[in-house]
Amino acid sequence: MFATLSTLATVCTLALVVVISNVIGKRTRNKPLPPGPKPIWPIGNLHQIPWGNSTAEVYGQWGKIYGPLVYFRTFGREFVVINTLKAALDLFEKRSHLYATKPRLVMAGELVGKDKSSLVFFKYNSLWKDCRRITHSWMAKPSIQGSGPSLELNADKLLLTFLETPQEFAQYIRSYTATALLSVLYGIECSTKDDPLIKLSERVSLLTSEAMRPGRWLCDSFPWMAYVPSWFPGGYFKCWAMEARRASDDLLHIPYERVKASVIEGRAKKSWVADSMLDETGQLIDGEDSHTLMISAGSLYAAGIDTASIMTASALRTFLLVMTRHPEIQKKAQEEIDSVVGKDRLPTLSDRDSLPYVECVIKEVLRFAAVAALMPHSLDEDDIYNGYTIPKGAWVMVNAWSIFYDPALYPEPREFRPERFLSTGDHEAETDPYTVAFGFGRRACAGTPFVQAWLFLNMARVLSVFNISPVTGKGIPPANFVMRHIRIPAEFECSMVPRSTEKVKLLHHDVLAAP
Repeated sequence: MFATLSTLATVCTLALVVVISNVIGKRTRNKPLPPGPKPIWPIGNLHQIPWGNSTAEVYGQWGKIYGPLVYFRTFGREFVVINTLKAALDLFEKRSHLYATKPRLVMAGELVGKDKSSLVFFKYNSLWKDCRRITHSWMAKPSIQGSGPSLELNADKLLLTFLETPQEFAQYIRSYTATALLSVLYGIECSTKDDPLIKLSERVSLLTSEAMRPGRWLCDSFPWMAYVPSWFPGGYFKCWAMEARRASDDLLHIPYERVKASVIEGRAKKSWVADSMLDETGQLIDGEDSHTLMISAGSLYAAGIDTASIMTASALRTFLLVMTRHPEIQKKAQEEIDSVVGKDRLPTLSDRDSLPYVECVIKEVLRFAAVAALMPHSLDEDDIYNGYTIPKGAWVMVNAWSIFYDPALYPEPREFRPERFLSTGDHEAETDPYTVAFGFGRRACAGTPFVQAWLFLNMARVLSVFNISPVTGKGIPPANFVMRHIRIPAEFECSMVPRSTEKVKLLHHDVLAAP
């Protein structure tokens, strides 16, 4: 009897909240909302929201029907999808001060604690500015160049796994991104398979992804549920959140405290964090300065695992896929590398400016894959654009897929053509996808220089060492993608055969010669 009454009370409460949310959603505005699919009471557009692999494409189709801005809502939450580059630049670049905040995420942000421990989830406040300043200093070009030997070593180790177990390339790509980040950020060298920090980072990444999954948690639609005690019927989600929070806190503290101990003992390896732990007088920083440094490093590492790692993994998998499908493009890139680098060494970061076609391949991979297909921002006050109100607190999402597959920007967008980014006598280079791929305005990815350097090293060295082709008897793999919170290629197989024994010797020599 009690259970029945409890269930009835819960249903009635949720119904009341839905009614209130819909009333609030219809508050008086000076300008109309952007057009969008017609909602139904009381669920709004819940029945029309696309899920699965076609999410970004459906939003793009809505854009063709309703225009550059598309509005929809559900359970009091409001969403605006931006489908054109012009609108994205007008709002996120020219009005970056308005769109510098992030949408409210009750589970991931407040309950798991990411809104106080990760730059990606911070509101636009003083702590965000302090952490952003630190991470920008680490991500400056001289810092990345100084980290070149460490990044090159990790790239070589990844290539060795391709040599030894090419069929497992997908699982190694992401873990080696994590080891590269650990190395330059904390000076921690680790194995990719069994190291506790790698396992912890992968666990936190999965937990964060689950915490952010749209529709997974009722508390994201009904924020008052965050105050429900864990012992209350249906309060199991609070226990899950506490467990996820502990893992996230461990990822923040464990590597930082390890570096701190090594600095105190005078045995710290060179790293971004170790170099920042001492003040001008050579004393160890403490208090608020130490906390800000720990948050900066932890959020950069967590963001690297949650986003940059998955982004680079998706981009590298896409690269292998398109090289399998386009041997003529692969050959042209290899010829450029051979002519510039020669055959007595492997490409380094210093070669990047001399390899324009390889750079175009990287850009086309990012455009073709549309890895971060939907980029959410938010705002703390209503805004007006083209006569429409963008409501305070709404999820304002750039549809990168719609931009990257816009034939007005990229003719024949479903074709993989690196040449589109080269200017010739009769062709003007098409819009640089870096403008979109790494985000906009004050919320652009802080790790952009690292990701670009890591992608260049891996792609250039793979092209230098291997020939990539379809697996014998399996045919050319299709260009299919799976949409999660990042867009990634569907599982496929490819063959990676060394171009020569000399290339294999160079690879082994570079690994053995590393300090």
